[in-house]
Amino acid sequence: MPTIESLKKQHENEWLAIEVTKYRDGEPLEGELIHHSPHRDEVWEKTKHRKRLYIAYAGPPLKEGYAAAFWAMRLPPR
Repeated sequence: MPTIESLKKQHENEWLAIEVTKYRDGEPLEGELIHHSPHRDEVWEKTKHRKRLYIAYAGPPLKEGYAAAFWAMRLPPR
């Protein structure tokens, strides 16, 4: 399985929905890419039937003058 970091590099500036297959210290390490798109809402819409996915943005930090709010939930390994 590809690492989460390699998926982020491969799909830079896109939203990724990943089914995590391996964790390290509670953090996602490897997984299967389920869907990707530059549009966050599309990723959520295409994957809403799935229960356990890691959704992440694979892009650079925000540009100066932008703000963001995040909500995170750590899931225990299966």
